[in-house]
Amino acid sequence: MKASIELRDKREARLRQQLKDTPMRPLPLFQLTGWTHFVDEEVEPPALPAGSSPAEDRKTDEQAIAYHRHLRMVPTDAMTHMQEMVVEAVHANSGRRDGLMDHVIDGPAGTGKTCLLRAIGRTAQREIEAAMGGRRQNTIPVVHITTPADPEPRVNWLWEIGSYLGLNPEPKSLMEVLEMRRHQDVTLPVNYVLETAQTRLLLIDDINRASPQYLANVLPYFDYLRDKLGISIVFCGTGASYRLHQARILAGELTRVSEENRVRLEQAGRPAEPVSPSPTALLPVTWLHPLPLDTEDDETFRRVLASFEADLSLYRLEENALSKHAVTLHQRTGGYFKALTYVISTAAVLAIRSGSENITEKEIDAATAQLGP
Repeated sequence: MKASIELRDKREARLRQQLKDTPMRPLPLFQLTGWTHFVDEEVEPPALPAGSSPAEDRKTDEQAIAYHRHLRMVPTDAMTHMQEMVVEAVHANSGRRDGLMDHVIDGPAGTGKTCLLRAIGRTAQREIEAAMGGRRQNTIPVVHITTPADPEPRVNWLWEIGSYLGLNPEPKSLMEVLEMRRHQDVTLPVNYVLETAQTRLLLIDDINRASPQYLANVLPYFDYLRDKLGISIVFCGTGASYRLHQARILAGELTRVSEENRVRLEQAGRPAEPVSPSPTALLPVTWLHPLPLDTEDDETFRRVLASFEADLSLYRLEENALSKHAVTLHQRTGGYFKALTYVISTAAVLAIRSGSENITEKEIDAATAQLGP
């Protein structure tokens, strides 16, 4: 036991150092300490005193550059609505014993699905903790994992959850790492911690890495978490709704069950075709799409640009610096949230390093030069 505690403390110390050295790396988000840091994180733009000019070392100001490399997620009306809807579904699941529903976030790559997933988790945890009168030491309201690199064995999914909870044993030496030892089955300790820590929400990202066949192997376990422990599950990834639909058919042997049901209905003289959608199709799905900029919707994209602009911290930033280039930015990014964030962040860093302290067509051209035609 003493060795386990020492290994855990060593891992915690290493993670805290990583959060200090590289706070924006994604890895810590899949571990409890890092996720808690994310929930509490308040990123504010570096203050620029009114009427002041850039200092001589501004071009190498790591604080300003680091801030603009990772701009805050700006809300859109659609994403705000979806976030509120899913968080409300989590609360609804917590208030019932039966009929709990999973949720899916789907859409093309680069539309902001992961950002939305994490925003949902952060909002849900803050609301849960507020309802409890503050954070309690032994509660873990939200668990955030990614689909395993090898999603076929069920134990690998448990390993991801165990890693988040800090239950996985640390390799004692490089030799243990090189041996590629088989993952231990941590089902029982994972179940115990999720139950006693009153976990309410499980976020699963990058579900597109798992085929329906692999998902079918692990869905019964997720059903167990939902039906016994009351944990709401949000699956996220491009094609997630299709994969989960197909996995449900495989996991529940629904093709065979449907055929047997058809025969029974025919024998009873009743219509063989179902009169309502299949239960596997009745899955709440939140769809994200590229941001539009056309005659039907000329405002959404511009509002997003205005929100990004409000977060910029540049000395000579002109009013509507981004909005005036809305057409160009939409043409270069296609309205994809990921590409838009990349272009604005890159242009802002270029503006600092060049000394222009403004985003013009020049910075946008340079930022989009590597995005392709």
